[in-house]
Amino acid sequence: MALLKFHTQRTNNRTPEERREALRFGKIGEQMAAKYLADNGYIILERNYRQGHLEIDIIALDGDELVIVEVKSRALNNILSPEAAVDHKKRQALVSLANEYVKTHNRKENVRFDIITVVSKSGKAEIKHLKNAYNVMNF
Repeated sequence: MALLKFHTQRTNNRTPEERREALRFGKIGEQMAAKYLADNGYIILERNYRQGHLEIDIIALDGDELVIVEVKSRALNNILSPEAAVDHKKRQALVSLANEYVKTHNRKENVRFDIITVVSKSGKAEIKHLKNAYNVMNF
């Protein structure tokens, strides 16, 4: 899957077209991450699970674990690494939404929080999967 050109400047400095392009780039990254997970034996349960303004990019099963996946797509020359963009506030929001999902869907599996990064390098994607990137004990 071809990657779009992605601008590295901060969101509030982008033109409307650059913001649209960044959103398209992020969606392509999420598609690539879902395919990567499926190709590696994960069962995708949900994509873009929303509750209010909160969202989990991918919810999947990896054996007997429920995996909450945050996908971050970046250009190679971006100042902030993709995984660094999943800051404490974002992690808290993901944990909160994961708790809501587990309760409302009566899930019994252990929950794991992963980050998948998709980095554009010369029009090609490099995918990195950070398993158990953080846990609820950190909060």
